[in-house]
Amino acid sequence: MKRIKRLWTILCAAALASFGCLFAACGKSDVNGAKLLENSKTLVVIEATETGGSLFDAMAKLKEEGSISFEGSEGQYGFYLTSVNGTQQAADYSSYWAVYTSLGDYEGIAYSNAEYGAYPYNNQSYASASYGVSGLPMVEGNCYLLVFVS
Repeated sequence: MKRIKRLWTILCAAALASFGCLFAACGKSDVNGAKLLENSKTLVVIEATETGGSLFDAMAKLKEEGSISFEGSEGQYGFYLTSVNGTQQAADYSSYWAVYTSLGDYEGIAYSNAEYGAYPYNNQSYASASYGVSGLPMVEGNCYLLVFVS
């Protein structure tokens, strides 16, 4: 009987530890209004869970917590991505990081345009962003895709 009780205690402790890890992982994926849906060397998908700030702000918070990495520089049109998760654009621009989004018109401004390109993801088509990551507002319910194009 003592063995069964001991085994039961161990199983319950293991189950509680597993649930704790699961909830901790879920909590980490939502960082200050940005939820990381997919994260690889060629595709990063971020969903806005709140409205506020820019895509760059959300990426900086995800970078700070260690979920993603990226490099780039400020340019004439805002922050320009040159590397995400270790994947760098080519020097001749034959491959680069493109930004696609579900955010269309918001507060009278068109933030994307499918005429410049579209990317299919999860049975939905995302339009090419008209602004860079520092110029795209995070609007609750919208998704932002960083796609390595070659």
